Amino acid sequence: MKKVNDSNVDLQAELALQLATRSGAVIGVEFTFLFLVCLTSVCGNFLIILAIAKTSSLRTTSNYYIASLSLQNLLLSVSFIAFVPAAAIQGRWTSSDAACQFFGFETAMLATGSIYSMAFIAINRYFIMLKSSLHRKYFTKRNVAVSIVISWILSCNFPLSYSLQQNRFDFHPGKGICIFDVSKLTAIDAAFAGVFNIQLPYIVTSVCYFLIYRKVTKHQARLQKPLESGVTRNTHISAHDIRITKVLFSIVLAFTFCWIPFFVIDLLGVVYGQYFAPRSVYLFYSVMAGSSTSVSPILYGVLNRDVKKEVTNFLKTFLCLFKRRTVRVHAVATPAIK
Repeated sequence: MKKVNDSNVDLQAELALQLATRSGAVIGVEFTFLFLVCLTSVCGNFLIILAIAKTSSLRTTSNYYIASLSLQNLLLSVSFIAFVPAAAIQGRWTSSDAACQFFGFETAMLATGSIYSMAFIAINRYFIMLKSSLHRKYFTKRNVAVSIVISWILSCNFPLSYSLQQNRFDFHPGKGICIFDVSKLTAIDAAFAGVFNIQLPYIVTSVCYFLIYRKVTKHQARLQKPLESGVTRNTHISAHDIRITKVLFSIVLAFTFCWIPFFVIDLLGVVYGQYFAPRSVYLFYSVMAGSSTSVSPILYGVLNRDVKKEVTNFLKTFLCLFKRRTVRVHAVATPAIK
């Protein structure tokens, strides 16, 4: 065990040296990418939440879950903007230890919460598409609000249990953020976190979308058959519902793609230690995980016509107000210049 710990210390020191001795060009590229990802996420998720809050037609049960997911991504991006750029430039954690503990706890909570949110979104879509009468009965505004609160509470289970065992969140020079130490996780901790925070929500999500897919496939097959005389088609599945379901499923696929490196590398870290991989691997890990916060606003904002329309209207209104303000400031400043 001592040799493993000594090896981890040496690898940590090597990663810290690589981070501190980067060239200016590398620092510039890493900072620019980080800034663009965070900016896209903050603006996109904020516009999604604003569109849902301001437009009555968008205040549906599905969109309440989307708003919760967007809020989680927004908070995660704001935390990155607040702490990570300075670390990316300076090559070390420049904020306080309390900030490191806060960042580590919050990011673990929000990342876990995103998985639970997608599971609730999938359950909601299942009832909309397959059990519409039960959906109207059980998915009331009150029940949806309660389920969202539950998803946020559940998201605290891993970082809270990690902290209660007197474990600390430390700055990882490879990943460039304060994060939990996978080498401090016991087999029981890793299994519990893996089953309840990853596997179970993903199984629920996968089963729901599979059942929806099977129902939609049968529905479309019936639509392609010629009708007999005097027979009418009676179905509650609309083209709009099918389109929205496809958008939501695409978010799950993109989100999963972004988080696969996180799950794989941390799983290997449980076995081989916190600092087993080269910095390029950890950098890829952080880039993919950070990019996941932009998945929801990009896909939902672009592919959902109703949301896209409202977001476009907000942007047009903002640009008009900005242009008017610019013209007024110029008009006031021009006489003074003369």
